[in-house]
Amino acid sequence: MTELDYLCAVDDFSRIGALRLCDDKGDFLRTVEQGMRATAPLLELEQMFAASRAVERSQESEQDLRYLMGKGTSLGGMRPKCTVLNDDGTLALGKFPSMNDERSVTRGEVLALRLARQAGIETANARIVIVKGTPIAVISRFDRTIDHGRIAYLSAAALLQASRNEEHSYTEVVDAMRTACFEAKADAQQLWRRLVFNHLITNVDDHLHNLGFLYVGNGLWRLAPAFDLNPFPDKDRESKTWLSEDTGSITSVETLLEKAAYFHLAKAEALAVLADVHDVVTDWRSLAMSTEVGLSASEVEGFAPAFEHSEMDRAKVMLSVNLR
Repeated sequence: MTELDYLCAVDDFSRIGALRLCDDKGDFLRTVEQGMRATAPLLELEQMFAASRAVERSQESEQDLRYLMGKGTSLGGMRPKCTVLNDDGTLALGKFPSMNDERSVTRGEVLALRLARQAGIETANARIVIVKGTPIAVISRFDRTIDHGRIAYLSAAALLQASRNEEHSYTEVVDAMRTACFEAKADAQQLWRRLVFNHLITNVDDHLHNLGFLYVGNGLWRLAPAFDLNPFPDKDRESKTWLSEDTGSITSVETLLEKAAYFHLAKAEALAVLADVHDVVTDWRSLAMSTEVGLSASEVEGFAPAFEHSEMDRAKVMLSVNLR
């Protein structure tokens, strides 16, 4: 199969992006018959989880595969997931725990997204749904309007025309945003806030496919809400995407501050953003153990190295010195 074969096989109703494919009759690929649907309702989350878990264990039946294919489920990426319909008919992504998980990754993602929103970052709506005692993250899609119209989406990788094996930097993204974005300055400032947040929560899965843009019309775009934010307590704080060609990966708060001007932030403005984010991350335990996230005390301790580390301490010292 070629890449085009995979593109043509994607369910048209739930597909994401700025591209739709149709045949010579004008029918979109892949579209189900009138009155039928490929995307499962939230009620079927338990069945989808069971089928995807069977696939993960290499114990899937023909019925499991037929069900998953018929529901337009996506098993792409690092983790098992599927497209579902919320009770109000809006699209969402159901993200399942993996059988190899050593911590509650789904609760950790919801925690990160909710913390990010408190830190002034626009994020996808996220919540935990319990299915037979298993926490599943349900992340609302942001590429549809209230009346279910489509909003074209473009990843940062697509914006830069970058392949997965190429090294690129956030300053390159900012350069592209200057001509591609309707409010390039505000979006660049928001991007820098996200980089600070990612660094302080140890979200190091920050490849360019996890950053995107929504179409606003007249050939212009805006920064899309943040998604796929995950704290990694077992990894070094080194970003996957470079900050700039001369600095390389993000490894310190100092490096971020040195490049703040490139993101249209004066030193005082950058320090104010750092203070906002630092304050929110400092209080992460309260949200982690809230009913909205639901981590247990032992699970919180397992995540602690992602939020409580030397870079948080360095940020605190820098803020105390510069914001006196």
